[in-house]
Amino acid sequence: MTNNQYQPSEKERQNIAIKQRCFKVSGDKVFATLQGEGLFEKEGGSAGCPAVFFRLQFCNLHCGQKGGWKCDTGYTWDTSREEYWTEPEDWTIEKTTNEIEKAWNEKFADIDPKKKRAVITGGEPLLQQTLIIELVKKMPNWQFEIETNGTITPDIKLSKCQINCSPKLENSGNEKLLRHKSEVLRTINSFPISWFKFVVNNVSDFEEIKLIVSECNLKAEKILIMPEGFTLEAVNGHLKAVEKDVTNLGWRITNRNQLLWFGSKRRT
Repeated sequence: MTNNQYQPSEKERQNIAIKQRCFKVSGDKVFATLQGEGLFEKEGGSAGCPAVFFRLQFCNLHCGQKGGWKCDTGYTWDTSREEYWTEPEDWTIEKTTNEIEKAWNEKFADIDPKKKRAVITGGEPLLQQTLIIELVKKMPNWQFEIETNGTITPDIKLSKCQINCSPKLENSGNEKLLRHKSEVLRTINSFPISWFKFVVNNVSDFEEIKLIVSECNLKAEKILIMPEGFTLEAVNGHLKAVEKDVTNLGWRITNRNQLLWFGSKRRT
C-alpha cells in the first residue's frame, strides 16, 4: 500500500463492481504480442508463439504488499492506485471475442489461423472462471492458455487449455494459508497441458519448492524456475545465482523473454 492512496469517487466505486454476464477487464484489455514465458515450442512450450493477451481485473493474492518482490500488475488489485479504479471496463462475451479476433487480425493476419492463441491473464483470471468457460466454448478454433496463481481449482471444462500455474512462495509476501492450496496444485498437475512456474530470488527458495513438489506430487518435467526481476539486469543477476542448482535438480529455467524483446514498459 502506498502513502498516497487514491480516493475513488462514488461512481468509480460502483463501476468497479462485477456486472452480470460481463468480464471485468483491466486497463490493459487485449494486446497482441509474443508469449514471453515458459519453454519454447521446440521444447513443448509456447514461448515465442504469437498470442493475444486478455488481462482481467482482480486478484486474491497481493504480491509485494507486505514485503517480498513486487507484483508487476498491481493495478489489477491494489486499491490504493488510481488505475485500479479508473481503468477497468465491462465486456460481454461477444465484445471479448470480437476484441481478441481484432487484435490478432491487426498484428498476425499473415499467420496460419490454426495457430491462433489467446492467453487469459490477470490479476487472477479464475476469479471470473464461469465466463472464461463460455469464452473458450465460443472460440473453438483458438488455443487457450490460462495464467493462474494456483489457489482456485480450474473446472474440468478447461482441461483442454494450457494451464500456466505460478504458485507463490514466501518471497511473495503472501501468507501461506492464502497462497498455498495443495489440492488445487494436484488438480492442475493432472491436466494434460500444465506447467508450474516458481519465481525465485536465490537458491534459498528451492527448499520451499521441493516441499511443494513432494507434497503435491508434481511432475518434475513440469517445473519451471523463473528468476525474479523487473529489469533485465535484475533477472540476469538472479539467473546466475540459481542456474547451476536448477540443472542439478532436473528442473528447467524460463526466462522473462519479454524484457529482452520489449523492455520493462507496461504492455497496453
